[in-house]
Amino acid sequence: MFPLKSHLISKRVFSKVFLSSFFAVFTIILALTLHSLTIASSAIINPDSAMNQTVYSQELITQSPAPTSDQPSPNTAPEIPTADTALLFQNNRYVVRVFRQGDNAYINIYDKENKTLTLKNIPVSITLAKNSKKDPIKYIAAIGNQQYIVIISPLGTSELTILKEGTVVYRQGSNQVEVAQKVPGVSDQTEPVSPILALVRTIFINYAKLTIFALMFSMAIRWTFEDVVWLVQQPSLLLRSLISVFIAVPLLGALTMLIPGLTVAQHIGIWAMIACPGAPMIPFKSLQAGGNAKFVASLQFTVCILAIISIPLTVLILAQFSPNQAWLSPQEIAQQVFFTQVLPMGIGVLLAQYSPKLAEDLVEPVNKIAKFMLLLVVIILLAVTLEKVLNAGFSAYLAMGFISIASLACGHFLGGPQPETQTVLAYATTTRNAGLAILLVSLNFPNLDYIKGGIINTLITYALIAGVVSIPYTIWRKRTGVVN
Repeated sequence: MFPLKSHLISKRVFSKVFLSSFFAVFTIILALTLHSLTIASSAIINPDSAMNQTVYSQELITQSPAPTSDQPSPNTAPEIPTADTALLFQNNRYVVRVFRQGDNAYINIYDKENKTLTLKNIPVSITLAKNSKKDPIKYIAAIGNQQYIVIISPLGTSELTILKEGTVVYRQGSNQVEVAQKVPGVSDQTEPVSPILALVRTIFINYAKLTIFALMFSMAIRWTFEDVVWLVQQPSLLLRSLISVFIAVPLLGALTMLIPGLTVAQHIGIWAMIACPGAPMIPFKSLQAGGNAKFVASLQFTVCILAIISIPLTVLILAQFSPNQAWLSPQEIAQQVFFTQVLPMGIGVLLAQYSPKLAEDLVEPVNKIAKFMLLLVVIILLAVTLEKVLNAGFSAYLAMGFISIASLACGHFLGGPQPETQTVLAYATTTRNAGLAILLVSLNFPNLDYIKGGIINTLITYALIAGVVSIPYTIWRKRTGVVN
């Protein structure tokens, strides 16, 4: 009897030591992360930061005269007027900027090899898109017997072509787009935006926020404190779960950079999905497939709490593979995540803990309302984006299918020997929070609004592919559960 008590005491002591160590390490990482993210976020808020624009982009945009004794030091980053910049991208050789000055549109092209401005303040002729959702915009500048043709599509694909006497002497596509925004008279039609359309968009964004809030609350209203802290008492499973959800998937996402043919919008859309774990439907799917109920509750709660830090940190890491650092500050992202995920879950758990009778009465109606709201959002999004989803292209399907299958396998094997934990971690790893990703994309990316629609199309495509990939796995797990 005494050895048993000794074993229990040592296990409790180990759990407390592990929990204390975990929170100590988490606090240190939190402090360092927020410090580094604050520095990185200045690249987003302050466009003249070197982290957001390269030296080449700075020199191209500013067109600064030679410094004098009255001017700032050359080491001081110049002011970059991105408000009038419709398009800014660079490739291996050139940096291209299309901008408005007064009532006219101009182009600058900077040669990175020779460190000279090939074109400076050259007027361009513009061929606007007949259909802004499908067709590209073309800018043409002519100097002597040379023509410079720049193309940008709604999906973020860009191309620079140089013609000499009608012969192509240079052409490169799939450039690194840093700014692609609508500037009146340069990159969009001159008709004013419909106030009705703007109102509809605002209503939809607020409805999406409310839907996520309702889904999170409908999950947590079933859980007590004992449920949400269950994973802390399983240190090995907790560590493997965090690795699977927060580390393995971003690493898989980084590998998609090796897949050719992905557009800027598709890269950002994939990364936005990768950065947003904790989909509201994970608990429902996991329980239907025979998952451990306490593991479901504890993992979902833990993932959503840590998402406050993991989302801006993941975005910062993935942004190193691309110059498109267009997210808002980590503080604002954390605030959005808190109010859409953490707050409703916290209210639900408190209600279930201290007023179980009321929580039990609310479970069924709240669950039905939340699912109905989600269904309406899905119908609206599919109606708007279905054509784009079906035409995403082989490269996009390959990248999303690869991440979905690999993350599903990763979660399954890191879930341990128990089938009920394997299933839960597999779903939690592969199913990302599309609603939260859409919300963040809709509210952020101030310099890439021209391709924002393409990003949202990618999010919907990713969610559908992940759902299709998980169907065979769900069937297999249900059959395995029946046999067991």
